[in-house]
Amino acid sequence: MIPTGIRLYTWVDVEEVLLQVQKDEAWPDWLVWAQAYWDGLTLGIHSEKSDMATEWLCDKFDPRFDKEELAIKLESVDEGKIRKLNVLLEETIDEVTSHRFVPSFARPMVIRSCIQERPESLGSDLPPVIAFHSFKGGVGRTLHALALALAIVKKGGTTSGYAWGKQGRGDSPSSDGKSRVLIVDADLEAPGLSWLISKKLPRPPVSFVDFLALVHSDPDPSASESIDLVADRLKDAFVDGIYILPAFRSSSKFNSLEIRPEHLTQGPRDPFILTTMLSQLGKALNVNAVIVDLRAGISELSSGLILDPRVYRVIVTTLSGQSMEGTCQLLELLGELAPSKSDEDPIPALILSQIPKEYKKKDILSPYHERLLDASKDIRKIVEGDFLTEKQVGDESGSLLDNYLDSNLRVLPNEWDEIVTQIQKSDLIEEMSGLIDWLPDLSPEKNRSTDRQPDLKKQRETLARYAEQLIHAEAGTTSDFLSIRPLHNLVSNFSAHVPIAVIIGAKGSGKTYTYLQIAQRKNWREFAKSAGSGDVSIDAIICPILKSKSLQSPANDVVRNARTNSSKKLGFSGPCDITKISDYLRDGLEKDMHEGQWREYWLNIFAWSLGFEVNEEGAGRRLADYLRERKQHVVVIIDGLEDLFLQVSSDENEQKAVRALLQDVPEWLEQQPSRPIGILVFIRQDIVRNTIKQNYSQLIAKYEIYSLKWNAEEALRLVRWITMKADVLDSMKSEIDIHKMNKSELTDQLIPLWGRKLGKENSREARSATWVITALSDLKGQIQARDVVRFLYIASNASTDDAHWDDRLIAPGAARGALSECSKEKLKEIKEEIETLGEIFSKLRELSEESRQIPFTLEQSELTHQELKLLESNGIVLRDDDEYYMPEIFRLGLDFKLKTGVRPRVLTLARRAQKWSD
Repeated sequence: MIPTGIRLYTWVDVEEVLLQVQKDEAWPDWLVWAQAYWDGLTLGIHSEKSDMATEWLCDKFDPRFDKEELAIKLESVDEGKIRKLNVLLEETIDEVTSHRFVPSFARPMVIRSCIQERPESLGSDLPPVIAFHSFKGGVGRTLHALALALAIVKKGGTTSGYAWGKQGRGDSPSSDGKSRVLIVDADLEAPGLSWLISKKLPRPPVSFVDFLALVHSDPDPSASESIDLVADRLKDAFVDGIYILPAFRSSSKFNSLEIRPEHLTQGPRDPFILTTMLSQLGKALNVNAVIVDLRAGISELSSGLILDPRVYRVIVTTLSGQSMEGTCQLLELLGELAPSKSDEDPIPALILSQIPKEYKKKDILSPYHERLLDASKDIRKIVEGDFLTEKQVGDESGSLLDNYLDSNLRVLPNEWDEIVTQIQKSDLIEEMSGLIDWLPDLSPEKNRSTDRQPDLKKQRETLARYAEQLIHAEAGTTSDFLSIRPLHNLVSNFSAHVPIAVIIGAKGSGKTYTYLQIAQRKNWREFAKSAGSGDVSIDAIICPILKSKSLQSPANDVVRNARTNSSKKLGFSGPCDITKISDYLRDGLEKDMHEGQWREYWLNIFAWSLGFEVNEEGAGRRLADYLRERKQHVVVIIDGLEDLFLQVSSDENEQKAVRALLQDVPEWLEQQPSRPIGILVFIRQDIVRNTIKQNYSQLIAKYEIYSLKWNAEEALRLVRWITMKADVLDSMKSEIDIHKMNKSELTDQLIPLWGRKLGKENSREARSATWVITALSDLKGQIQARDVVRFLYIASNASTDDAHWDDRLIAPGAARGALSECSKEKLKEIKEEIETLGEIFSKLRELSEESRQIPFTLEQSELTHQELKLLESNGIVLRDDDEYYMPEIFRLGLDFKLKTGVRPRVLTLARRAQKWSD
């Protein structure tokens, strides 16, 4: 049957049918070759296979093959004068052999069975080759190539700055340890980089055309002398940390091109020789990366690199219709000719450039993202597994960048110094850091210290033990804590007055842990110092009022000591027992009290907990006067409300009690002269939502900056803090202030912990830091501290006896395995926290295996609209059209599988619902 979309007008269309057969790997074993031209189609076949060939032609060209005349009927106007293409069957003694793949966009002269064999790996001692390409010109391809080169040089100046290959080679400028880049202008028809450098280097010592000619004529397959010659001459073309290889040495030669790139790729030697030679040139120059600016469009000038799956291909497009459609066609063509099949083949990066800045505030880009990712799905030949985020969050999502139009780059100058200055003034270099993360580590693995390898088992055990202590705050076995942004805001905003705040956080966010750390310090000023602020002047005593029932013995001692200390410091005989306080609250729930009465109830509880006028009504109001007269201050802290108010979602009395604590009490305390009493209430958000019906948004907004929410950067900071406290990662023992580090710096610091990727450096596995954080996050971009700590415990514990991965503490397999266990534990905790969600989880687990797939529909889930909305509001599912998606941290525990082919849509949703940065 003729494939859909093909109409047989000429021999070219007949050939298209045969190319489709080749693409579908349906080439018969008796067919040696096929050649079509205007006068006929000739098939080279094995002897005595004519009948088989005839039947095969009947099938492939049905209904246009004339079996009697051995001809293919072409499109005609007059049915009485049918146009035909004659077929000749030519027997041959040649055998069917798989010819090597030649990187080319052109059709072959003779069609044969062709197997694309992956070229040999470049090896870890060679720098990566990064090729910038675009379907249309004028989209910013050259600009982005130059910006990436400058970004690599800049990053190298502030980080390790390792170079590749021959360390300390001669008088190479890279002997100073800084990053260096080789940038090649391979656009031989419109050489933009060559024009830019023309005034800076009016007489370039060597060009890309020279390089092609030298390699082409070199009898040595390695072309070592040619490479050394070009490298030597390029030392005089070193500008701003970049070696520049222009297209031509003179503008008068632009129309003269004797040796073209395809002369190398289609020659008798390695068809991917151009990539290899450029990488070897980069090694000779001791650079970190080789960046090549290719000719736009479907051009043979670009095919040698753009069709090499080893090359880090960067495709640039704007949002314009022609550019987008052409780019998508290019991506689909790459999927046919050069997919990333091997684990070492990098997945191409996509850049949407020149985006109007107003698009930042609107969800306009998602359709463009989805269209590009869908068009590139065949390039990404990844075997689907249980861990979507293992691939999704790594090279795929990180390699689609949005670059917004910068006013500094609207009109570009035509001189090197000016354009470099404008790029440096813009945000483009910072935005290109995403591509640096996508690239392999720009330092060879052999340069990394292996001094700690004999201690790996001990360090893994130490990390596991320390993380285990931190999982459950209820144990109260540690006095260390990380001062994240909300805590810094808290101590900074209450430096001269006692704090009055409601601290909201989900289960596992660190509420109880922070509560215990404050109680342990016994004084607000001491806690502020521990949180990194030495400017707190207020001297306030800490008094715990209520606590979580789940506290264990050491933690209970912390609370008891803090209560006793506060009573003693204020001159009282001793605090009222916390059990009696709880009983007093339960008695209040039996009464029908309004919020004002509940406020007095709470104030009495504060006074009695300190030991002031125990069991006397009105003690709370008199306590304020007592403290004011003595110029003393106290901060009461409250946790464990969920243990006392079990029916808060439905019981009106419980709601009034909590509402008074969250609204009336803080307002009363704020109005007190000299504010002698402060209060910190640690509470779950669902309890707030159930009690504050009218002014919920206002209350959330008021205390937003104190909410215990963890973003990606804070989560990475927590991981680095834990490794420091556990005293592991010996190679990173230098004095560092992790509070001043950004996300990129923290990611670099954690490479010795879990590697840069979840696999070998040159693999296309996900980047470890991105994978961990995103895999543990929900679809609102929220991540809980306990999940992070639990992951570290499980993964490091599972890595203890690993003997293969000696360059990191956490082995990739252990990291993947830990996620499933984290998911199960998280579901248990949510079930305890929100009973309704636990019931929904049970329903989902009871679904058939066929229904437990992602994405799923409302009907497949067998849930009500209200139940799905509850899942959405908690970041457990995200709806797109009529389908629902689920993040890994919930999917694995609920035993949902992934449907085939869901990757592009999930990628788009992940980019829309959660961002790797704030």
